Parts: sequence; structure tokens; C-alpha cells
Amino acid sequence: MTDITTLFAAFCGVFFTLAVYTFLYKENPWSRLAEYVFIGTATGYDVAYSLDWLRSQWEGTWSTTTSGTIAFIFALLVSVLWYFRFSKRFFWLYRIALAIVVGTGIGLALRTIVFAQLIRQVSATAGLTFIGVDPWTAFNNLVTAAIVICVLLYFTFTLKQEAAFWKPINKFARYAMMIGFGSAYGYTVLTRMSMFIGRVQFLLGIPPYAPENKMFFPWVALILLGTLLGYDYYKKTKK
Repeated sequence: MTDITTLFAAFCGVFFTLAVYTFLYKENPWSRLAEYVFIGTATGYDVAYSLDWLRSQWEGTWSTTTSGTIAFIFALLVSVLWYFRFSKRFFWLYRIALAIVVGTGIGLALRTIVFAQLIRQVSATAGLTFIGVDPWTAFNNLVTAAIVICVLLYFTFTLKQEAAFWKPINKFARYAMMIGFGSAYGYTVLTRMSMFIGRVQFLLGIPPYAPENKMFFPWVALILLGTLLGYDYYKKTKK
């Protein structure tokens, strides 16, 4: 026999899933309730997780040496500066913590971008081979090299693109970029459809999801639909 906690978890999952999808009808109290519960739960979980991570860092790393203890206390003092965001008089202290976080983040991001999007891409493009491989691989490598070179030439604004050979290069580069943007958009749409299919399987209780979801799905859907229609009818009659 299914215990009460499993049934309650199944009911909550079905209820909040359908409550979010009621936004497709229009903004309503059910969708706002699901939004507030999600934001509150995510915020609470994030705070608890951050405190637990802070405690684990202190016990396992920073508390072992004197210099580590001093650095940890200094980091805590800097983190307190974030709360001066709510003070008009000492707002400038908040900028110190903000500058440290933004500067560190930009430095780490730029280093990652240089390696991932510049050095590795240049080495990968330069390492393309056309000899000693099967015809399909050679064709793919040729197309890749042509796209990279033509797109780079398309954004070369230091040279006057008045010669006749620039037109086919620019046209090929535009077509290649449009194909790339279209593929990225199609991938995004397919990802959203995959998430929607997963939610439908969840509501229908298809394994690996709990079969109890299927029991709550029609009743919760009818209750939400009935309350939405009744709420709209009430507002119309009140006007």
C-alpha cells in the first residue's frame, strides 16, 4: 500500500505542474501561487545549501591553518558589505563587494573564453585534414574550413570589400550564419519540447515516474479548470 508521503509528493507535483500551465490561459492566482512557492523554495534551498557549503569549507580547508583562518574571516567581513545595499548612507561599501565579485567573475570568464572559444577553436580548425580520411570526413572538414574562413572575412572591416570576389564570400558567410542560427534555435525548441514531453509523462505516471500521478491528474485538472472559469465568471458578474 502506498504511504501518505508518496501520495502527498505526487499530488504536489501534479498540482504545481498544472498550476504553472494555467498561465497559458492567462495570469491567474494559481499560476502566481506556483511562481511564489517555487521562488520561495528555491531561495530557501539556496540559502541552506550556501551555509552548508560555507561550513564544509571552514571545517575541511580554511580552519587547518592560521593564514586560512584569517583569509576566511576576511572573506566573511567582505561578504557582510553586500547588506549595505539597503543603506543610503553606506551604499558605497556595497560597491566594494560588487566590484570584487564582478572583477573576479570577468577574469575567470575571459580566461575560459580565450581557451574555449579562441585557442581551441583555432587549433581545431588548423588540425582539419583532407588527405588520408574517408570522403565524407574530408567533405565535412572542407565545409567547416570554408565556413570559418568566409565568416571571418565577412567581419573584416579593415579591408575595402569592393572587389568582385567579395560578394560570393559574403553571401556564403551569411547563408552559413543563418544556418547556424537556425540550428541553434531549432535545438532550443526541441529542448523545450523534450521538457514538455517529460512533464506529460510525469502527469500520466509513465515509468520512471510514480504511477500515483495518473490518479491525481484528472481531478486536479478539473479543479483548476473549474476554479478558473468560476473566478472569471465571478469577475464578469461583479463588473
